[in-house]
Amino acid sequence: MLSRIRVRLSALESIGARAASTASSSGKQRLVVLGSGWAGFNVARQVNKSLYDVTVVSPNSYFSFTPFLASTVTGTLEYRCATEPVRGIKHVNYAQGWANNINFSKRTVEIEPALSPTRDATSDDLKASKQSVPVDKQHPYDLPYDKLVIAVGCWSASFGIKGVTEYAHFLKDVRDARAIRNKILERLEQALVPGRTEAEQRNLLQFSLVGGGATGVEVAAELHDFVRQDVYRLYPQLKDLVNIRVYDVAPGILMNFDDTLRRYAEKRFAREGVEVRPNSTIKEVGPDWLELEGGKREPFGLLVWSTGLASNAFIKSLKGLKKDEKTDSLIVNGQLNVFDEHGQSIPDVSAIGDNAMPQGGRLPATAQVASQMAKYMAKTLDASAKGTEIAAIKEFKWKNRGSMVLIGENRGLLDRSSQSISGPRSRLAGFSAWLVWRSYYMTLAMGWRNKILIPIYWTLAMFFGRDVTRF
Repeated sequence: MLSRIRVRLSALESIGARAASTASSSGKQRLVVLGSGWAGFNVARQVNKSLYDVTVVSPNSYFSFTPFLASTVTGTLEYRCATEPVRGIKHVNYAQGWANNINFSKRTVEIEPALSPTRDATSDDLKASKQSVPVDKQHPYDLPYDKLVIAVGCWSASFGIKGVTEYAHFLKDVRDARAIRNKILERLEQALVPGRTEAEQRNLLQFSLVGGGATGVEVAAELHDFVRQDVYRLYPQLKDLVNIRVYDVAPGILMNFDDTLRRYAEKRFAREGVEVRPNSTIKEVGPDWLELEGGKREPFGLLVWSTGLASNAFIKSLKGLKKDEKTDSLIVNGQLNVFDEHGQSIPDVSAIGDNAMPQGGRLPATAQVASQMAKYMAKTLDASAKGTEIAAIKEFKWKNRGSMVLIGENRGLLDRSSQSISGPRSRLAGFSAWLVWRSYYMTLAMGWRNKILIPIYWTLAMFFGRDVTRF
């Protein structure tokens, strides 16, 4: 078995070498994009392939459409609806692997193949815990570039709290959503094992979420709808035993939203039985409990952790680049080029998305920012390939288009009160905001396959309920 893996790895290295040589002989510049998230995937889609030979490097052969992850957790949508294949981008090469290092003088990236066994990269602590070293050594190879875009994204932050990476679930990838969904269905079945006391059932069916931002709120909302509309119908013995709880260290949830919208969401949650625990500091997490400040322990059957982002280990390991001292983010200029350690910009190397910090200050780590950076980066790369000097290119400016979130029961919030673009400034709450959310993200889905599948699955869930098959 090990010999077969070695043969496959050797073949991959030779393929990578051939792809590199083909790119250099084509007359086009070689563009290497590290990452297949909102930033990297969109650069690969939008850049002019007649000007560049594009190679995307990522351990994931797909792009995760993060706004739909909460829906896949409960079966409102299926996993494929929240992914787009990298190889589906026309005229783009793909290398499944991790970037280990960058040699700026030789213009090469050291790539480690990400073949079986795979590893999950969701937290800064996972490298020491869940990310085990592959049994068969992965043989790295060098991938040359003329232009390099760093968009590897960030990991979920545990803030060093003991037990989080071992016992909590993160939600940044479709694989995370699948693990959470399986855990929910497992807990439902475990609660029905003969001999369970009501107290044991309630502990198993305590679904807790740490983080009152958009991710935590949308997971809580999807769980509420799933429980009320499907669980109690399919598991009548568990009627009124499920509890959903949201913890946050802040004085409330959705603190980046307008106060009136935030209060509306809190009132809706209170009315629907979703318990909000503001001003809650988690000190430790165990196999089935979390400890709050003061020593009080509360049980859970499922814990989803969505409290913020931590720097990617690859970004931390990069030498010779100027970084922010607090976040390790790469400092970039107005054209999103990185700086070397002496403060000189490197015109052929850029950083976008969560990895980049413009000199004017950190931008929100959101899909909106990453996609705008990607669009700008694609235009900048095209202009550069046509001979435009980098310094002559207009600097990147983020335009705040507002925020949206679902809060359950066909209700949502839309906050455009602080938008930085022209147009109507509005605050919407309720069914109209829910309709805007669904319409916008359905049209934003990248491929036509998902544009068709998404409304079909929404309709199936509405009329026939969500699927509770566990596999």
